[in-house]
Amino acid sequence: MDGLNYALRSRDFYHPQLFARVDDPKAKALIQKGVKQLNEVELYELNKRLLKSVLQDAVPAVEQWADSDSTRLLEKMKAAGIARAWIGLPDWTAAYMKPAFIQQANDAGYLIATYDSYHSIHKEENPDWNTAIFADKSLYENATIEKKNGEKKGGFLQRGRLLNPTLSLPSVKQRMNEIMGNGVAFNSWFIDVDAAGEFHDDYSPEHPTTQAEDMQAKLARMDYIRDEWHMVIGSETGNDFASRSIAYAHGIETPVIRWADPDMRENKASPYYVGGYWAPAGDIPERYAKQVPIKDEYRHVYIDPAYSLPLFKLVYNDSVITSHHWEWDSLKIKGEVGTRMLYELLYNVPPLYHLNSRVWEAHHENIRQHLQVWAPFHQKAVQRPMTDFAVLTADRLVQKAAYGDDLQVVVNFSEHDFRYENKLVKAKSALILDGSARCIRWDASASRRK
Repeated sequence: MDGLNYALRSRDFYHPQLFARVDDPKAKALIQKGVKQLNEVELYELNKRLLKSVLQDAVPAVEQWADSDSTRLLEKMKAAGIARAWIGLPDWTAAYMKPAFIQQANDAGYLIATYDSYHSIHKEENPDWNTAIFADKSLYENATIEKKNGEKKGGFLQRGRLLNPTLSLPSVKQRMNEIMGNGVAFNSWFIDVDAAGEFHDDYSPEHPTTQAEDMQAKLARMDYIRDEWHMVIGSETGNDFASRSIAYAHGIETPVIRWADPDMRENKASPYYVGGYWAPAGDIPERYAKQVPIKDEYRHVYIDPAYSLPLFKLVYNDSVITSHHWEWDSLKIKGEVGTRMLYELLYNVPPLYHLNSRVWEAHHENIRQHLQVWAPFHQKAVQRPMTDFAVLTADRLVQKAAYGDDLQVVVNFSEHDFRYENKLVKAKSALILDGSARCIRWDASASRRK
């Protein structure tokens, strides 16, 4: 499947002698336009139709290619009552393959975004890492960050180099024009790292740059994509310096947990191994879909509610929507799914899921029941500031958050029942107080609404 997808990207796929009997009128029109003149969506369309002309009845109609999973999944989400969602693609080439899916997500009322990054730049082109490829080939030598000793700073995973953001905006504009010129209906954009707070001094004599200038350049390119292309912008982590530029952030709630732990990252026999990045076509990489337990030491640091304080939410609840890092979605940590559901209610945090049909069938009932409570609560809470946060027990496992004047949620993370203002909050459950008229109880251990 990967081999076919690579072939369908190629401008060398069409050869008049090999495809002498093309009867498809759309393919003929695209050939007549000239292969070199086609944008990438048109190129995929032509090459798919050329392949179909040879395979004939061995494959279905081109219009049905790639329909089997993603399209039906959107339909299932709508049928389950999910009225609002943000959908993220791993890169924009998926949209070129199936632009109708992007439009379907728009029509469903969802935000749909591509992953993008201007962090690393590679000398050699790698179609699997297309964010590190830029049309301006002079950037690798002339626009990368230099250390004090004259060495170039390495990119992510020490691959390639770090691009100086003060020199990136022309390439940002070129990439955006190219992607959106292909007629894909993205309405959101996810820009990796820019809001994470990673700033660099560049000691290059040709383009010396301070960390403050680095920060301003990252904000400027996020603002450009937001304002020029009318995109709902998000980024990794979402630290407060970027709050005026972004609408959502991934990673400030549950960050990346321990890059350096070999049991989690290298030892495949370990029960804590989070999984690799590769997956067969149509599946989700284990890095995102495999449920794993978390070591006690990391649980206390990263997800133990006794140690949590909503400092970001107290300031930005009604302006920046924050969720988990994509490595640690709402289902990832074995034995902690219910606790994280309660956390998502208390802190007004959207759950984050990696979905295909298999994962949906396994978890859709829990997802649906959680969202039945979370979504109407969030719809009110996100429009108000967080006005109060309190720890109600000595063990810190019963906590209360207030949004605006009359919306409260009390969460009992403990194993014991608790009474709040003469109302019972059972162990592992939440109590939502919506003004004086409405009371909702949510039992995370049983995953059902009461």
